[in-house]
Amino acid sequence: MKNPLRRLPDRPRAIARVVCEALREELATFPKPGLVSHVDSGSHPDMDADCFLRAIAAMEPFFAGLAAAGEAGAPLGDLQRIGLCAETAMLEATGGKNTHRGAIFSLGLLAAAAGRSGQHRSATLGDIVRECWAGDLPVPCEIEASTEGIARCQRHGVEGARGEARSGFPSVYRTGLPALCRALESVDRPSARVQVFFVLLASCEDTTLLKRGGAEGAGFARAEARRFLAEGGVLSSGWAARAATIHRAFVARNLTAGGVADLLAATLFVHALAPPDQASPHHRHPGRKKFLSPA
Repeated sequence: MKNPLRRLPDRPRAIARVVCEALREELATFPKPGLVSHVDSGSHPDMDADCFLRAIAAMEPFFAGLAAAGEAGAPLGDLQRIGLCAETAMLEATGGKNTHRGAIFSLGLLAAAAGRSGQHRSATLGDIVRECWAGDLPVPCEIEASTEGIARCQRHGVEGARGEARSGFPSVYRTGLPALCRALESVDRPSARVQVFFVLLASCEDTTLLKRGGAEGAGFARAEARRFLAEGGVLSSGWAARAATIHRAFVARNLTAGGVADLLAATLFVHALAPPDQASPHHRHPGRKKFLSPA
């Protein structure tokens, strides 16, 4: 895949377009247990696909701003201020519904890293996040439990999206990208996205799952994902029906994996911009493998 940044004159705007296309692809992915898609609202009866699309359109200028700030070498505080503006735009576009707070955090940092990548040509975007901003991202165990998300991370002994970012997004590079590249060798892109979602769900913690279902619900979700993959995933006949059954089971239990959805979008974004060696299933990235919704 050609790097789309080479075809467009305005680099920050080009980066933002790639971010938003990744978010639209994530939205279009189905079956995606418990989550909003163009098919249904999953475990989110107050949201729908149009709501998500409005949010994505409203956030695009702020992703461009994050890319420009990264290009200029801005500190984390500047990125956070732009992120808060993106969140305000999202809430205004959706009537107060939180469709993408996690995506603003994770994809915002990766967009800033993409902007800065001209000064780090040999590094992955995850490397750039770790080198440039990770030192200012404390993990939940190091800070006061000032939000429900941080308290939840502390209670369950997980690090949250801040820990993932501090480690350079290893879940993208060690789990998401290899799964996507392998799947694309055998199936079409929509099917490959479903496979990546289940691979991530099977291996990554998610604070949204912990919030909705506690440890029991999160365990159920991982077990269902692992069973789907053990039966062949999207490479097996009848996979779509099995995935849809899992989706309905999530809805019945009011479970949803927003952190995994953000990680899928991050994988799609990085894959769109990654050099071939970084997008390869054989590429390895140091660090931990957990990814969660931001606290």
